[in-house]
Amino acid sequence: MAKETLLFQVKTSRKWILDTFEQVSEEDMMKIPEGFKNNIHWQLGHVAGMMELPTAALTGSKTEDSQRYKKYFGYGTSPDDFDDETPALDEIKALLEGQVPRLEDITEESLDEDLPREFMGMTKRYEQLSFMILHESLHAGKIQEMAKLIE
Repeated sequence: MAKETLLFQVKTSRKWILDTFEQVSEEDMMKIPEGFKNNIHWQLGHVAGMMELPTAALTGSKTEDSQRYKKYFGYGTSPDDFDDETPALDEIKALLEGQVPRLEDITEESLDEDLPREFMGMTKRYEQLSFMILHESLHAGKIQEMAKLIE
């Protein structure tokens, strides 16, 4: 039951995120709207990088993506930190599109596993995944706001 609920939530929030690629031009994704400290490119990379943490742990598919995305899209970073190694929008889109199918194969048992260390007061994998879905939804709203201001 928890798996079905979490998958429904992640699919819903991920649709909102992926809709950005259809609704906002790549050029506009690079603009920083007044009152914001980053752009939509950063927002998308941040969401992808943060969701990769529980996705990789739950699916046993650890990659170099987590550290690379943290470097460019982690807390405290900004588009000012971008360079030639920054994940491009097409790479971010591919990671975003691939995470949900990877999560569909998780088990209820894996969701109930203990985290290796406490994460913001959470001790179970399902708690961390649930938090990341909430986090993603907040960023989806932020992206929608930014897109409206850029129009």
